Amino acid sequence: MSNQEPRQELSQEEQESLVAQWLLACPGFFERHAETLQEVRLKDPHSDRAISLQERQMHVLRSQNQALNQRLNEMLRFGSRNDKTQQAMVSWLQQLIEAQEAAAVGVAIESGLASIFEVEICCLLPIDASYQSLVAQPVCQAYGDCPTELKEKIAQSKQSDLVWQSIAILALPLGDERYAGLVLASSDSQRFTKDMGTFYLKQIAGLAAAALRRVAWQSY
Repeated sequence: MSNQEPRQELSQEEQESLVAQWLLACPGFFERHAETLQEVRLKDPHSDRAISLQERQMHVLRSQNQALNQRLNEMLRFGSRNDKTQQAMVSWLQQLIEAQEAAAVGVAIESGLASIFEVEICCLLPIDASYQSLVAQPVCQAYGDCPTELKEKIAQSKQSDLVWQSIAILALPLGDERYAGLVLASSDSQRFTKDMGTFYLKQIAGLAAAALRRVAWQSY
C-alpha cells in the first residue's frame, strides 16, 4: 500500500501562473513553434469575432498610440495656452506699472484680468471689511452657489449678472484693515469651479492690491 499523499489539483489561476512562468523561462518556444502563435485565437475587444494574437497585439499598440497622441496634443494645447497667458500677464503688469492715477490702475486691473481669464466681467468692488475672509480662501464656484451676502454686494456693482454661470471673488488688502473686492464672472460654467486651485488667484490678488496701494486707491 503506498504512503504517498494524493496530489492536490491546481487551481486555474495557479495553472496559468505556471504556464506564464514557463513561457518566460523559455523565450525560444515560439521561435520553434511559430505556428502555435497563428493558431491562438482571442476575443476582439471591439466585436464578438475571434482574432489572432498578432492582430490583438496590433489593436493594443494602436490604442496605446492613440492615447499617446491624445496626451501629446493636450500638452501642446496647454503649452500654447500657457504661452498666451504669460504674454497677457506681462502686458498686464506693464499696464499696472505705467498707470499713475487710481482710476488708471483700476481700469488696468479690470481690463487686463478680463483678457487673461477670458471672462466677460471683471470689476473692482467697493471697500468692505467682510472681504477679509476671502484673503485665505477666495470664492471660486458656480454663481448659483455664491452666498447671498456676496450676491447682494455684486448686484450693486456696475455690471449685470444676467449671463453669469461661474464666478471668482478675491480680496484685495489695502492696508489699515481695509479690503476691496475683485470679481471675475463668466458665462462658462466650468471657468471657475470649487475644485479649482486658488494659488494663482491669490497671486493675482496680491499684485492687484499692491498696485492699488501704490496710488492710495479709494472706493467708488
